[in-house]
Amino acid sequence: MQNSSAIANDGQSGQALSRFAMVYDYRCARCSVKKCMLVFSFLGCLLVAPVAWAQGVLVGVNVTNNEGYLSEAFQDDEMKHLAENGVKTVRVGLVAYNIDFIIKAYQHDISSVVIVFPFRGTKTWSDVKLSQITAQEFTEKFKPLLDKLETAGVRLAAFELGNEINTARFNGDLPDPGSGRELRLADLDNSNDPEGQAVAKGYRAYVQVMATLKDLRDHSKLNQHTPIISAGLAQKLGGKQDEVNLLDAIEFFRQNGMDKLVDGFGIHVYPSADLKRLESARIASLDEGMCAACRQGGKPCWVTEWGFGNADESCPVKDGTRLKLNQDMRSVFQHFANLGLLGALIYYDWTGAAGKNDSWGVFRCGALTDAGKLALKPM
Repeated sequence: MQNSSAIANDGQSGQALSRFAMVYDYRCARCSVKKCMLVFSFLGCLLVAPVAWAQGVLVGVNVTNNEGYLSEAFQDDEMKHLAENGVKTVRVGLVAYNIDFIIKAYQHDISSVVIVFPFRGTKTWSDVKLSQITAQEFTEKFKPLLDKLETAGVRLAAFELGNEINTARFNGDLPDPGSGRELRLADLDNSNDPEGQAVAKGYRAYVQVMATLKDLRDHSKLNQHTPIISAGLAQKLGGKQDEVNLLDAIEFFRQNGMDKLVDGFGIHVYPSADLKRLESARIASLDEGMCAACRQGGKPCWVTEWGFGNADESCPVKDGTRLKLNQDMRSVFQHFANLGLLGALIYYDWTGAAGKNDSWGVFRCGALTDAGKLALKPM
């Protein structure tokens, strides 16, 4: 969601690269208690199964962990606040400078949904053309980081490969500034459309990297069953940047074999802040614009970003409007959860980086706001 300068050596931009979620056991949720006892007892099933999504909805919150703000004191202070407020899973960029943070979090009973970078080297997201990435390059970047976490005994909550790759900010195959064009499935399939073909080539390369991620996951020691999620895709942004329609991007992935590789599709939802907007209208908009893709493929939508901003950062906190908006959207999301279409609901965001204000943050004035408490309430 945020825009800021990219971080050298790890290719991280200021977009939301850290999130939180509550976790459920993956394997035991898919087998009955009786079946688990037949294999090695229900308790044994709980002890060996990875931390992952199952029947419930992962509910959590984004955090910002950019390089330069992760002093040991800041990490310890942040960890204390997170633990005190019952956060059980962090979603954070899997980059070298976050390894210690992920390990510390796990030691505090906080697991991690990690955003996995599909590229390596000193790059910004917008400089990277997915059409030029390779499985070898990805493996060289990803495997050493995963090995360090597994050596430390860390079980992850989920892998999410990339972020908003249907926008020019996170996909160099899309021009920025451009014409403001929104590419549809027909454009990606059109051999006479050079721009559509470049994006399609990049998406096919992305699917191949996803297959590599799955293979590395399957052969890991501790995370063989950790869910894999496709990159959270953005709603239509408009403006001068080119982008790919969210539903059509997911359909293109599915046509190229993605269903066999992922456990869910990532989407980002930033709803209208109109207090008068009816719940039925919100449901219809979300159903038509995003969740339809999850219904088609039988894979749940993982909402890895959603939320409302509050520009009034004064203390004591004034967050009543956002509380009402969160109440409205929680009812909407509950509708999709009841249909089995929602895998995760991760709020944007916890707080800004050390010493910086953040109008999206729900941890303010030294405490979690009422709007934040509602956003983090289990569903």
